[in-house]
Amino acid sequence: MKKIVLIACSASATPAIECLAQMNALAGVLSVHCPESVAQQHMAVAQHFGVPHAFQGNLNGDVLSSAKQNWQGDEFISYHLPYELLRNVQSEQNVVQVQVAQYSNATVEHALFQTIHSQQSHCVLSAVSIKHQQVLLSHSVVVESEDTAGTLHKKLLTQLPSLLQQLVSEFDSLYDTQPFVQFAPETLSSLDESHLFANLQTDSAERIINLTRAANPYFGGARLRIGKAVCQLMQVSLLDQPTFGVKAGTVVALSKSDGLIIALSNEQALKLDVVSSAEGIFDGYRFAMQAKLQAGMNLK
Repeated sequence: MKKIVLIACSASATPAIECLAQMNALAGVLSVHCPESVAQQHMAVAQHFGVPHAFQGNLNGDVLSSAKQNWQGDEFISYHLPYELLRNVQSEQNVVQVQVAQYSNATVEHALFQTIHSQQSHCVLSAVSIKHQQVLLSHSVVVESEDTAGTLHKKLLTQLPSLLQQLVSEFDSLYDTQPFVQFAPETLSSLDESHLFANLQTDSAERIINLTRAANPYFGGARLRIGKAVCQLMQVSLLDQPTFGVKAGTVVALSKSDGLIIALSNEQALKLDVVSSAEGIFDGYRFAMQAKLQAGMNLK
């Protein structure tokens, strides 16, 4: 079995380190383009398995050659590094990237957010040859209506051992046995907190639900401004309930049994199931009590 030098830039690479180490296929871990705290996490996992680790601020051909020689590695696998960073490395070494979704410049968390927020039906975990821009392997999982970014990530990670096992055991033959599928990465706009806000006056229930799912847990849920305070929506749901023609953003029901229900546009009713605030994490009713909300109040 080939020995792999794993190139990592975020804490999301930890399962790949563990998986390759358990396969006895890990020559070493190279942390690049990441804060020192993340590199220390990689080092702790590597040391647990008795595997060498190094931290480099930049990635270049000399760094790759040195790691391969010092650790007697056979091949390089990167775990979701920025795609253009790898493309720009001047080296004869071929790096195979394990890629979450198709976005070239997004973190794993951002890629998962975008997959759910844009209502995609599937998310793909791929092994991509950087030099050839070729998809060597891919495992697709279904994005279900109840998935959050966290549960979708968990589904993808269940596919990781199989993908890595096949990749390591068939490294050379994959280029010949697999039909050529070109990797066509997409670029995402940057994501900041301003993109996480829901608007009860104008947004549909579907948009708020998808935003909440996409931002849970890695971005702390969708944001909702009530007066001067900002809370975080962790779970919301669409109800088949009349809104009596009130303005969007109005509390139409509030009780221990029914929870906190808000009228939206198009006569939709949205239940705030789980809300996080400065005081803690609450169900909708308890949050409303903390925030001193009342039925008939319009939340602006």
